This record gives sequence, C-alpha cells and structure tokens, in this order.
Amino acid sequence: MQKTILKYLKGFLYFLVPFLVLLLIITIFYYFDILNNQIIKYFKIAIILLSSLAGGFYVGRNSISKGYLSGLKLSLGIVILFLIINLIMGGFKWYHLVYYFIIMITTCIGSMVGINKKQ
Repeated sequence: MQKTILKYLKGFLYFLVPFLVLLLIITIFYYFDILNNQIIKYFKIAIILLSSLAGGFYVGRNSISKGYLSGLKLSLGIVILFLIINLIMGGFKWYHLVYYFIIMITTCIGSMVGINKKQ
C-alpha cells in the first residue's frame, strides 16, 4: 500500500517538476518580450502534454499491469488539483474541461507507453 502511494507521488513529481520549470522559462521569455501572447497559448498546451506524458510514463513503468488505469489514477489527482486551484483563483469555465480531458488522455497514453517500455 505504501509503495503504491509512493509510486503515485513520484509520478506526480515527474509531472510537477517539468511543468513548473517549463512554465518558469516561458514566463521569462514572455517578460522580456521574446514570445508574444499567441505563441504562449500553444506552449502552455505543449507543456501540459509533455509534463503529463512524463508523469504517466513513470507511473506506467513502475506498474505491474494495466498501465492505463495507473495513468488514469495519476491524471485524476492532477485534474483534482487543477480544479481546486481553478475554483479558488477565478471560477470554472466550460473550456477547462478540454484541458482536463487532454491531461487525462495524455497521462494514460504515457503510462501505456511506460508499461510497454518496461518489458
């Protein structure tokens, strides 16, 4: 039980660290007017995709079977965290569901790839 929780916490860290580092880099580029607002939108989606893929890959690689379920569990934790932050900061919009769905699908794909690369 404790090993399973540790696996998901490490998977969450594999999501969170690249997410925060890449967002910091994008923020610095935006601050110095290297990137405009239109490009930032695409980079934010790419950062979410890469980070959730990395977290899902780690969880899938450390799973015994059914990597998609492990990825789904991790993605639900990520989505719940983002939903709480979203509700506190500014309210919920319908298009946020698209972002949450993207996170869930990409994490599941990452965990399926991770479990296949393990063998």
